Amino acid sequence: MSRRENKKSVAKKDLSVKKETGVEKKSLAQSLRDWVSSLMLGKPHAVMAAVSVAVLLVAFLIFNNLTVSYARRWDIDWGYYSILSTFVLLIAGIIVNIPFVAKHLKGFLPSGKSFCGLALLLIFFSVFMFGNISNTHRVLSDETSWESMGLQMYFQHTGGICNEGVWTDGVLDCKTEVNNFKGKALGFVYSLVFNFMEPNRDTALLVNYPFYILSLIAFFLALSKWFRSSKLALAATAFLGGMPIYLLQARSASTEVLYICLLTMLMAWYAFVPTNKVTWKHFLLTVPLLGFFAQTRQETVFAFIPFALYYYRYFLEKPYRLPAFIAAVIAVSWPSVNNMAAYRGYDFQGGEHAAHSFDNLWFNLKTNIVTMLNFDTDPSFGGIMTNPFYTTFTIILLVATVWLLVRMIVFGRYVRGFILGIFFCLQIFVIMFNVSGTFTIDINQRYVLVALPMFALLMALGLYDALEFSTKMRKDAAASIVMGLACVLTLGLMLYHAPSYRNNMLYYKNKLLGEEEFLNNELASYPANSVFIYSRPWQMLAQGHSAFSERTFEGWSTDVFAEWMQKSGGNIYLVRGQDGYGKVNRESRVVGFKTTDQIDKILDSYKHERVLVDAKKFGYPLVIYKIISKKGVSHYAQNFTVSEQMDGMIVLNKRFPESIACDYSLNDEKQGGILLTLEADTLRLDSLKIRNGMNRALFTCSMPDADTTVIYRDFFLESDRAVLLSALKMERYAQDWGDPQVNQSVEHHRLTLDGEPFRYGIGSHANSSLEYTLPRGFDMFHAVVGLDDESACGDGAYFVVLGDGRELARSKKLYSMEKQKLDVEITGVRHLNLKVEMGDNKDCDHGDWAHSWLEAR
Repeated sequence: MSRRENKKSVAKKDLSVKKETGVEKKSLAQSLRDWVSSLMLGKPHAVMAAVSVAVLLVAFLIFNNLTVSYARRWDIDWGYYSILSTFVLLIAGIIVNIPFVAKHLKGFLPSGKSFCGLALLLIFFSVFMFGNISNTHRVLSDETSWESMGLQMYFQHTGGICNEGVWTDGVLDCKTEVNNFKGKALGFVYSLVFNFMEPNRDTALLVNYPFYILSLIAFFLALSKWFRSSKLALAATAFLGGMPIYLLQARSASTEVLYICLLTMLMAWYAFVPTNKVTWKHFLLTVPLLGFFAQTRQETVFAFIPFALYYYRYFLEKPYRLPAFIAAVIAVSWPSVNNMAAYRGYDFQGGEHAAHSFDNLWFNLKTNIVTMLNFDTDPSFGGIMTNPFYTTFTIILLVATVWLLVRMIVFGRYVRGFILGIFFCLQIFVIMFNVSGTFTIDINQRYVLVALPMFALLMALGLYDALEFSTKMRKDAAASIVMGLACVLTLGLMLYHAPSYRNNMLYYKNKLLGEEEFLNNELASYPANSVFIYSRPWQMLAQGHSAFSERTFEGWSTDVFAEWMQKSGGNIYLVRGQDGYGKVNRESRVVGFKTTDQIDKILDSYKHERVLVDAKKFGYPLVIYKIISKKGVSHYAQNFTVSEQMDGMIVLNKRFPESIACDYSLNDEKQGGILLTLEADTLRLDSLKIRNGMNRALFTCSMPDADTTVIYRDFFLESDRAVLLSALKMERYAQDWGDPQVNQSVEHHRLTLDGEPFRYGIGSHANSSLEYTLPRGFDMFHAVVGLDDESACGDGAYFVVLGDGRELARSKKLYSMEKQKLDVEITGVRHLNLKVEMGDNKDCDHGDWAHSWLEAR
């Protein structure tokens, strides 16, 4: 053999050895050049890039220019139907892809032996979980709000959270619906489950365990394909499933468990569909999965880039593919993006700390690593573990990550995976950019779940690569060792820390969790028609109890209070928990609120009886008061109610034996008097005196204690000639503070002008513009306008009616305790615009368009 041929033979042999051992040297720069060269754009690709950027730009301009109030309204009105459409698309995608899955499934699945190993692992995790972790909430406020959203989706098919409401015969009647700044995926899942199980908190707590199991199966399948080793995939699955924070949240109701489940399903689907076989049909499943994924956490929209880069060759083939994919993903993710617009600038997190800053990023990065490396336990609580991660896992993660970075930089390995991973991590940086991204707060430690699948992958791959590279052992042998090590560490640490799991490690200092569990059991024994006043009414609703906030209860007038006393059978209870003590610490990074002042006012204003106090369990006294009556108000007035009008009849009720006399008028005409001797009596109104449009019945009753009670009952008779303004859809609006409210003031109270209540109307705030497109021709617009009694500090405001851009009427400058009736000619008007214009400033200008309606002659 010649010297030249010998050199070639040696070179080939050396190259073969390098490839076999995985130590072929290839610089990072060369690897990056190779990858970037595959993305080099010709003219069609330049067009594709330009159109893609245009799609993103248009989407940004749309959501960035949405007013906060409009985005919130869209969220409530259309959020449910948007995610329902995504769910329908998901079902369609599954059906369309069944033939492809059936054809390639056998070649995708790992060996039966590896499935047995996975099954044993899942059984161990399940037995440990059910034996050592209680089925309860971990974070509470966020979790119960998603449950309340699920109830609202189930009963009302709207996208908001029911903040206050009443349960009647197993159906929730929501009285106040608000937005949620996080996604709707979990709430939608609850709404589906509620079709088969009881719609309440206990059902919601059962949902995450199946997601936990499904996520581990999907993760195992994805990594078996990508690693080409079921043993190494099993090692990563053991790391993921055995992480403390994941085990705890799987027995809770956290949206992050659904996040991991959807992420691993996407991973499995991407692994199942090779880059050279992907077609548009596969994206019928990919896109809706990404849509649900985006609506688990609001930061998830920042993680979408790698899901496009994975199939970049497919997108480069046709210039329309990438723009179409981007537009489709934006469409199914829109509720999440819209919520970000709705809460833009809403600096509620972290008190005096800015909601987003690089200082937070650096602070959170440092403190999170310190927390995850914490060896300390809590000696005051029996040595309970306080680390959201096992410290052993953290060390493995850090060492494995450093090793893989060295392998990438020096040997050019894993470059594509690194690029995809960095783009995926954008969402993690966004979370740490936020104030609440610090693990020094126990409830925020759940955010690490966003990164857990990546952590588990890095741990398994880093250990395997280091072992295989340093010992030159066979790949299968190295994978077997890593699998054994992962299983021994995971299962051993779980058993070692079992007492900590049983004592709810990480969350045992969160007294609200104990408060919620206690109330869930305690209040079940109270009368079914009870009404509870509580700082977190949405939580009460999820437990199946009727509830209102302290602030709403403060705004109840005497007759409203009497109504609820009647409906509840006198069972109105004020619950004073952790939020009812102390003041909010504005220097803290913890999101929180207090209702101390409101509760003190209620206790001062109402006669009450303390029915329960427990000061031992929580570190503060949990107290339940039964509300008896309003102080300084006639006992008889509080036990006398007048029903709403129905079919021309009104029912008068009294909860006392004495007789009372009442005078009543209908539409300002006196109708005579009645003597009420029975507990309930029915009054039939004169049908000839009831008119199309707005009607008002006024009752003036003399009580046995010489007090006089005045009660208004408004009702509207709709016809082809009379329509309530509040029944029409508001085309658009702009408002300097708050959102316009239908049949309520801007602060969600009964519309009240100069002490006079109004059942119908729009509660607004200066400066504001409410625009309506009239569905047909009307001749008159009627309203009573003024500044609501809920705020008496305004310097006056003007109420202006415009038709088709032309000013038709302007009120005088109205101050608190003033009102003015408007009867405005609007014949021929198509577009109606109602404005509240401030005086010198907009402070406290809560403007009401009370009893506003449209009439056609």
